[in-house]
Amino acid sequence: MCGRYGFISSSEDLHRQWGAFRQLELFPPSYNRAPGQVHPVLRLAADLSLELVPMRWGFIPHWGAQSKVLPINARAESITLQPLFRDAFRSRRALIPADWFYEWAFDPDDPADKQPMLLRAQDHRILALAGIWDRHRRADGREEETFAILTVPALPAVARVHGRMPLVLDPRHWPIWWHPKAHRSHLQPCLQPETFPWEIVPVSPRVNRAAHDGPECIAPWNASSPSG
Repeated sequence: MCGRYGFISSSEDLHRQWGAFRQLELFPPSYNRAPGQVHPVLRLAADLSLELVPMRWGFIPHWGAQSKVLPINARAESITLQPLFRDAFRSRRALIPADWFYEWAFDPDDPADKQPMLLRAQDHRILALAGIWDRHRRADGREEETFAILTVPALPAVARVHGRMPLVLDPRHWPIWWHPKAHRSHLQPCLQPETFPWEIVPVSPRVNRAAHDGPECIAPWNASSPSG
């Protein structure tokens, strides 16, 4: 699964790596992005241009505004079978920019002992996490857009930390992912994550709390490190 990630790159970095898009507002950097918060999401606009927009992490379908279940992840293998996600996968796909994501490694001798791990590309490229989004009307009448991140079985390098991982979309598949008329058969190749060398680093337990959001969250960690 993916329950936390970091995105601190500038808009210029994102433009340089991902190409042209329209940005309606600035987004502050965050070392510890958490569910329930508003994050930048890149999607296809009505005029078929790309736009970077704010969305809340925790998916609510347009027909389920009063839902108390706010899934942050959607399994890629079954997304076309899930009524909650099916419509969004068909027509409202997006990319979530991330510099890294976190997973928690378990000690087999002590399952309660969890070590946060930072996972990112060795070349520190910005990762494109595959997502879906929808728009609903809140109880106060305002419209709100929300998103979920697709997950897949972990690649071998990541599997030693966790059995699943966010779907990192291969740039070759981005044009298909954006295409408004892409069918399920067209999208199937997109569900294979991009492969590249990974950097996996134990980090400070401060990242366990969403209230902690600074460089200390990604500080390398070992048993002799001072307590967070």
